[in-house]
Amino acid sequence: MMAGVRRRATAAAIDVQDLRIRFGGRTVLDGVSFGAPAGSVTGFVGVNGAGKTTTLRRLLALEHGEGDALIGGADYRDLEDPLRSIGFCPDALGAPAGSTAREHLRAIATRAGVDAVERTLREVGLADVTQRIRTYSLGMRRRLAIAGALVASPPVLVMDEPFDGLDPEGRRWLGERLRAHADAGGVVLLSAHALDEIEPLLDRLVCLHAGRVRFEGAAERFLQAHAAPVTIVRSLDQQRLAVALRSAGATVAGRAAGAVAVRGLAAAQIAEVAAAAQVLVTELSPRRVSLSQAFATMTSEAG
Repeated sequence: MMAGVRRRATAAAIDVQDLRIRFGGRTVLDGVSFGAPAGSVTGFVGVNGAGKTTTLRRLLALEHGEGDALIGGADYRDLEDPLRSIGFCPDALGAPAGSTAREHLRAIATRAGVDAVERTLREVGLADVTQRIRTYSLGMRRRLAIAGALVASPPVLVMDEPFDGLDPEGRRWLGERLRAHADAGGVVLLSAHALDEIEPLLDRLVCLHAGRVRFEGAAERFLQAHAAPVTIVRSLDQQRLAVALRSAGATVAGRAAGAVAVRGLAAAQIAEVAAAAQVLVTELSPRRVSLSQAFATMTSEAG
């Protein structure tokens, strides 16, 4: 894009292409490419040091490097109204400790050219808070960071660990708020460590590991690819059944109270093996593997 040309975002979407960033002699991002389309919640996950924060900083033009990070088809620096185009909830608040929530949010709203401070403070539950930010709990700081992302009603929300420190009611509210934003056609790019907590919200998943995208696509497809189903089985002859199941190609591991965890065979196949071995099964409970378990499998496979 030509220098000096300012653009309004033409489409509510994030498009990252071939980001390459090095710090000193260390490669932090090695050809990172992914998208976060309108109408969806996209999870952006990775272990500490995977490159998530660097990617988000590049999206906001806070880092330099090769490749493109576009918001609605434009670089952040070329957006006509950046604060009205993308709302960012940082992991660390970064607000002056001596200011109040109202003062901090008013400064953001003024830069964005909007008058929505009181409405946003009510929405995040800080309307009646008058003390200085230095006295805030982690949950209050997180609510103020969320308020900063929401105050200009942007179509794109980039949320870095937004659930951290929130109480159960706050977590429920935020989950519903992000889901409603996506359902209304907005974009949500959501980074979080507590993967099982965000799993119900996700439409898509981007997994970053060692500076590279290891998976991008539907969250359910990720689970299918990296989560071998497990079935908890109890019978009247666990030893005999375990031998028969292993002979049929299953992986069998012992569990507490005499149960075994079986992988590699579906529940119906386990029942068939038990019947052939003439073993009476007293429990056959398929268990869904969690997103965090699937992610751990993916990272171990990636090395």
